[in-house]
Amino acid sequence: MLKSSFIPCLLIAGGWVLFSSAAELDLPQEIPDEPFDIQANRLEYTNNTLIASGGVTGRFENVMIRADQIKANPETGDLHAEGDILFERDNVLWQGTELDYNYITQSGLFGPSSFYFEPAHMSIDHVERVATNEYLLRGATFTTCPKDSPHIHVRTKEARLVDEQYIKAKGVTFYVGKVPVMYVPYWRHKLSKPVFTFKLGVGSEWGAYALTTTTLPITENVDSITDVNLYSDRGVGIGQGFAWETPKAVGEFAAFYLKDQDPYSRYDATDPIGQQIGDDRYRFKFEHIQNITDTHYLNTKWNYLSDPAVLEEFFKREYRNSVQPENYLSWVYGNSLVGSEAFVNKRLNDFYDNVDRAEYSADLYRTRIGNSPFYLQSENAIGHLERIYASTNIVDTAYDSTRIDTANTLLLPQRYGFLSLVPRASYRGTYYSKTDAINGGGEELRHLPGAGLEASFQATKILSEQARWYGKGLRHKIEPYADYIYENASISTNRLLQFDDTDQLGDENKVKIGLRNVLQTQRDGHLARFIDIDFYTHYLVEKNGAQHDFDFLYVDTRMPLTKRTMIDMEGAYDWYAGKVPFFNTRLSHAQNEVIFSLEHLYQSGERSLWTPRIDLFPKRNTSFEAYARYDDNSNDLQEVAVIGYKNFCCMRYGLGCHFYDDNEVSVMFSIGLSAFPEARAGSGL
Repeated sequence: MLKSSFIPCLLIAGGWVLFSSAAELDLPQEIPDEPFDIQANRLEYTNNTLIASGGVTGRFENVMIRADQIKANPETGDLHAEGDILFERDNVLWQGTELDYNYITQSGLFGPSSFYFEPAHMSIDHVERVATNEYLLRGATFTTCPKDSPHIHVRTKEARLVDEQYIKAKGVTFYVGKVPVMYVPYWRHKLSKPVFTFKLGVGSEWGAYALTTTTLPITENVDSITDVNLYSDRGVGIGQGFAWETPKAVGEFAAFYLKDQDPYSRYDATDPIGQQIGDDRYRFKFEHIQNITDTHYLNTKWNYLSDPAVLEEFFKREYRNSVQPENYLSWVYGNSLVGSEAFVNKRLNDFYDNVDRAEYSADLYRTRIGNSPFYLQSENAIGHLERIYASTNIVDTAYDSTRIDTANTLLLPQRYGFLSLVPRASYRGTYYSKTDAINGGGEELRHLPGAGLEASFQATKILSEQARWYGKGLRHKIEPYADYIYENASISTNRLLQFDDTDQLGDENKVKIGLRNVLQTQRDGHLARFIDIDFYTHYLVEKNGAQHDFDFLYVDTRMPLTKRTMIDMEGAYDWYAGKVPFFNTRLSHAQNEVIFSLEHLYQSGERSLWTPRIDLFPKRNTSFEAYARYDDNSNDLQEVAVIGYKNFCCMRYGLGCHFYDDNEVSVMFSIGLSAFPEARAGSGL
């Protein structure tokens, strides 16, 4: 039995619990909420030191330690472990033979050891925990390869692991096998990001090609991103970029240049686009978001291109996302009461159409006026707008105008039992410094007074309290609504210069009639939508040029059927012609073995575009990706891509094909680190 003096010491220190029966101690089996627990085959206590040996497992605050022997001082928190040691803290796993650690200060000295923090394996001569969020590493080797002789590794004399996310190192040498390939005096890297990607291939547009991307830190907040792209038919493309991230800002700059050996590979020199292409191909991109305070931020994006085809030919993914890149500067301020934005949009390349604008807007959100029952909502903007056309457009003429627009609505929400009524009165005034030249080109003020009444009610019913595949319980909420809309424009739209939707506003006298159905359930203890469907149409009190009394029947649906499966649908149905003018459907499903998405965009007489994508076994050693774009309206298979990946140790090898509807074919082979399966080369394929 232990001495009686040990009992107060245990109480002061917080208690040792769950000793094995071999220790023959008469202590309770559990003491909750204590700073540590320990299990051991043998336990001794002498001179304020606890000695545990034989299969020792201990929890010290948020650290788990397994060792052959642990000596501990309960009052100071000092621990000394020996033997086969395994140290676990959050996502950090450390293995070694000797450890000195203080669980109170969470600092310690680690001898020669193996260190693992996903996805990096580290072999370290000496480890010291110098702060709760920082380790000092001396003589460290980093790799994502678990083998004793890694394919790729990094060696440094001194490094620091900060916040279990970042490595900061001095005197860093990169190795491929045993061969040193690069030295940098300083290196800061986020362990979850790749350093290097490489892709080989052959295509009908580029010929044989090799694409490489290298990411290296310059400072703690700035990374250098270098692309070297070799095309046998086109030449050498060099890209240099910088990416930065601070607690309040994120951004990037990217530049690319290629002396094109075959600039008319896609577009003939006689083609209108080909006429704007030379052998100097380049692009510059700058993006930045600056959070100034909690209430306002700055957002800007600028793109400058050598010609209208450079993105389509060399940055295909960017081109698919945005055929015409954006150029703007936006300063936004907002709180719970008001929102404002200063916005500048400027065309940098004269081969695009654009609306250049410098505009300031200030909005008052729906706000109660004092203690009265009335609410006010106001939207206001002033700016100079200019409609400009591409340099190849010799038909249309540019025009510009200063425009001041104010829209104000007064509302009086009312409730009568279950029925909600919201009458409103509105006025919109829009001033133009110029109007259409046919109408004299002088200034114009358009008045747009309006009125309306929105009526709605809700009814709910519990359909089930059982747990099913969609969640726990099911509640149905139904909301019929009607909204009368009246607006009377003082002038017709054909007198006004057209820049955006504001200039198309005209007379309205109609009733919006709708029915919203919502099915709700519980997932992970929180209320969640299972199905949300909104049907609505407009009854036209005055047709204003329309042929029928009712507008299309519109549907807007969002269905998170499960946590993994989502369906979105929006579209319209022409019930007079029995046709669907447009419909857009998006389906997605994600689980460990399969990630699938399908989008169908239908526009009557124009397109019926199907875009499926599937990822099979994304986390396994063998995985596959497939992507396609098919327009069944024109029977046009626009794009197909299939690629397979195989992981060998720390390396990920990919082989695939890419087909385009203009007879362009590309076969590609890629090499990267299996720890970063999402990493792609800078080509944007």
